[in-house]
Amino acid sequence: MIELPLLDETRCRRCADCIAVCPTKCLSMRSDGPFLIRPTDCVSCGLCVLVCPSAALSLAAI
Repeated sequence: MIELPLLDETRCRRCADCIAVCPTKCLSMRSDGPFLIRPTDCVSCGLCVLVCPSAALSLAAI
């Protein structure tokens, strides 16, 4: 089982901090917030969750 970032769009400030820290560069920004452009590259490290100032991201098992 792998965990991927899950976005709460109502909390996201679109600061892009999560994108900046992603070690595999699998996140990108669109108008409604960050999204996984390459989910298979995500290593479930949780850095994006840790740096989110509005707690808009969480890791969810898929």
